[in-house]
Amino acid sequence: MMLRIAICDDMPDQVEKIKAAEKQYFSGHPEFQTETVTYYNPLVFLESLDKTGGFDLLLLDVCMPGIDGTQVGAEVRRRGDKSEIIFLTTSDEFAVEAFALKAAHYLVKPFTQAQFTEAMNRALARFAQNAPKNITFYSEGGVLRTVAADDILYMESCGHCQTAYLSDGICTEGRRSLSRMQAELNKLCPGQFVSPCKGYLVNQRAIRTVKPRQIILHSGHTIPLARGAFRTFSDQYFTYQFSRRERL
Repeated sequence: MMLRIAICDDMPDQVEKIKAAEKQYFSGHPEFQTETVTYYNPLVFLESLDKTGGFDLLLLDVCMPGIDGTQVGAEVRRRGDKSEIIFLTTSDEFAVEAFALKAAHYLVKPFTQAQFTEAMNRALARFAQNAPKNITFYSEGGVLRTVAADDILYMESCGHCQTAYLSDGICTEGRRSLSRMQAELNKLCPGQFVSPCKGYLVNQRAIRTVKPRQIILHSGHTIPLARGAFRTFSDQYFTYQFSRRERL
């Protein structure tokens, strides 16, 4: 998903620090592609909005010459712009004004990377829900294939190769370990992929029935369930399905 981001701060060194924090943040979020534009003058930024068509995320310093960041934010909102806004400043005295403008977060400088990450997570939550949840398989010979996580019914491990069975009936292979694949899938779609027994991952959205020794998918595939795991797996499955309905 492409995000257009504007940084506006009259201090060049602060702009560089914000850009560095942004770069580090997005290095861990490959689901987003970004285009970042920097401004050192808030009036120039406002004048550019009509030409640029607006931004998805604004990182605005508060204390700037001529017009402060909260006034910039107020003008953005007056135009009906629904950009997510993170205000950055050396003082918390403008926090009330900032949140009155429905800012996603208010960061006091100097901020840590952890604080910046928290602010970005909050600001981008709306976009993250709509971002495509794709995962790339690296097969032998360097062949890459990207598939949607929701299209994976289940995965089976055989030696150093993992086979993903897809909803369209096609199989694709990858060379990464099953545990690493599960970690990547869990990052994309928390809780959706679980292991019913050693050597398997299953997409809980694909499950039709859970029996004491096997799982039956809507596709008709059957997957073994570890001995003694029926109650724990059933509870986990129903908890996931319930939480999913709550989100819909």
